[in-house]
Amino acid sequence: MKTATRGPLIDGHGRRITYARISVTDRCNLQCVYCKPDGRRLRPVSSLMTRSEIARASRLLSEFGIEKVRITGGEPTARADIVEIVEDLA
Repeated sequence: MKTATRGPLIDGHGRRITYARISVTDRCNLQCVYCKPDGRRLRPVSSLMTRSEIARASRLLSEFGIEKVRITGGEPTARADIVEIVEDLA
């Protein structure tokens, strides 16, 4: 990733934010409160970020000093293109 060119992101306590989480899916077989607050249903696959959108978001985040992107969301390995997404982020 590139170094920050737009200035760092700072949280409400004055700390520099160096990582972000990107949710790649809401598919999960546990259906727990963490993944499904208020009993929400799964989103249509068409509403999830595409592989290219995830790559673009991580590039833009790097301009604000993000050094690490954590892949999250339900069960990320349930996504068919998860290997390619991780390769893009690497």
